[in-house]
Amino acid sequence: MHRTVRTFHRTFGKNREDFVGKTVAEVWGQTKFEAELKPKFDLCFSGKVFKEEDSFVIAGGERRYYAVTYYPYKQDKKEVTHVIVVTRDITERKNADSALRKSEEELRKSNIEKDKYLKIINHDLDRASDYVKSLLPPFIENEYFKINWKIVSSSRLGGDSFGYHWIDEYNLALYILDVTGHGVGAALHSIAALNTLKYQTLTNTDFKNPGQVLAGLNNAFQMSDHNSLFITMWYCVFNVARYELRCAGAAHPPIILIKPSCEVERIKSQNTIVGYDHEIEFQSSTLKIEKNWCFYLYTDGAYEIELQAGKTMEIDDLVEFLCNNEKEDSSEIDALYQYLKQSNMSDANLDDDFTMIKLKLL
Repeated sequence: MHRTVRTFHRTFGKNREDFVGKTVAEVWGQTKFEAELKPKFDLCFSGKVFKEEDSFVIAGGERRYYAVTYYPYKQDKKEVTHVIVVTRDITERKNADSALRKSEEELRKSNIEKDKYLKIINHDLDRASDYVKSLLPPFIENEYFKINWKIVSSSRLGGDSFGYHWIDEYNLALYILDVTGHGVGAALHSIAALNTLKYQTLTNTDFKNPGQVLAGLNNAFQMSDHNSLFITMWYCVFNVARYELRCAGAAHPPIILIKPSCEVERIKSQNTIVGYDHEIEFQSSTLKIEKNWCFYLYTDGAYEIELQAGKTMEIDDLVEFLCNNEKEDSSEIDALYQYLKQSNMSDANLDDDFTMIKLKLL
């Protein structure tokens, strides 16, 4: 009783005499008692418990929140003779609930804004992806060769790109690039290098000389000037008059050459990455070629997947697959992609961009 009086005294700033010996109506006022409190007491006197949450302005003008429970008190004869009112201060909980609701509302508004901007970003990424696809050349077939390819980015925009075009009536340039990383930065870097090759914008460069082309790219795309991005690649020139292939590789996976009866050669890169050092001299090599030979140029996403038992697919496995599945219509490239997706233990989607070009001599 004394503790309750002290609590009321502290909360409402009144004296002991303002509570002890007084009726509820005298403490709270007749109007409040009749309108708000008496119905609750009547319910308790009928034997029921009543619960509510309410707020009061306490001494000092602060509004506090309380959970109030009215309990019927029964004597030995099971008759309700008193009502016990238990009041708990729940202001902190109410404030926390209010802060949570405010936070949820702000989060909802933020998500609406986020979704709006994500929609814009995704739209722009789709347009950028369409632009990248527009740069890729169509399949080609003539009296000398046919070229087929497949490219699938692991994200909307990837660092892989390739192209081919006639330098003159006898020389076809064929190139594939892989920029380190993924996403917008790698894609923009790859597109810039691709357009440099496609439109032959390097100065003092013989585009029929693969070593000179890599040296020109190396000077134009130094890592120190391009956010530490570097390029691995092949640049090849096929001369249809001499049936000769000149090529220069920059730390790229080897070109796979499959001859009739599945005789395989691997043409290895002669040079380091593009963008590392201004002083590097890039080398190229020349190969006499024959009809019915197949050349596969690809990025590491065409074979580097995690297989069962912790094994990683290697180039030997890729060579075996291509030898066993090579088709006149080049459908082995699609078959390889499906095989990689099905065999990849880490994810149903590939972790890296998949790019492969097939040059079949006729």
